[in-house]
Amino acid sequence: MKRATWLYKVLLVGSFLGFLFPVLSLFSRLSANEGKYLGKLIESVGYENLLGWIIYFPSWHYGEDIGFPYNLYLRWSVYGLISLLVLFFFRKKFSPLVNRIESYLVGNKKIYIFVLFAVFIFQSKFFAGWWFHGIGGWEFSKYKSKIIWGTQAPAKYPQYLNSAVHWENFVLLSCAQKKPFTISGKALIAFTETNCTIPINLGLLEIVFPNRFMSDQKTFIKLINYKIPMIKDYQSLYPEHNPYARIDYNEFNVSKITKVEYWDLNLSSDGYVNIISSANMKKVFYQ
Repeated sequence: MKRATWLYKVLLVGSFLGFLFPVLSLFSRLSANEGKYLGKLIESVGYENLLGWIIYFPSWHYGEDIGFPYNLYLRWSVYGLISLLVLFFFRKKFSPLVNRIESYLVGNKKIYIFVLFAVFIFQSKFFAGWWFHGIGGWEFSKYKSKIIWGTQAPAKYPQYLNSAVHWENFVLLSCAQKKPFTISGKALIAFTETNCTIPINLGLLEIVFPNRFMSDQKTFIKLINYKIPMIKDYQSLYPEHNPYARIDYNEFNVSKITKVEYWDLNLSSDGYVNIISSANMKKVFYQ
């Protein structure tokens, strides 16, 4: 048998680590916060059943205050294991293809080294610091569209809610949709000390998963007021890793926020008229 090429070795080692790393990552997460999560797991399951739960970790339920993406770890490990078995047991059939690919790459060492590195990262799910393989399993297969067909009658609502809608984007969306249609969304309206209103979104906080802070209204308001003096810097350095629409805060006079309203909105279009067809206040945050 011919000597294995570097590409084959990288695939083999990367696949083995791709099988092993998710399991180690799982234990790492369980031992985080000084073993807090592991302690909760032991408390819920009991020492006598802990080994069985570890072996069959994909079947773990979330439990009280315990929530880890077990299916995500399972997918990583299964992919790594399948890749490893295919490379090991079907080497004779797989090697010619790998050799042919490598023969094209070796002519340029820079490209060759880069491809080896990229293949290793993809197979092993190794985090290199500046290069990330992506969050496997984070996809939208269960995502439900917020668009429904048909329109609703115009709703009565405070006029300041109009400022929370980017009507130009809604017009662009209506150009690509069958009409009539209705789309749902959420809006945050902040009130200043002088009772002026300004639409905001959670991107202002520049925090990963900022909605987790909405459970405590005082903390939520404090975070907003903490960020307000930094609005100019926020506008010039708008974070790229941000799913929230950019809002122009240039006209905001950096007043203190005393209240925030959280609304559920429906926008409807029949192709001629665009309206807010439903407006329900979901929550009010006070200082």
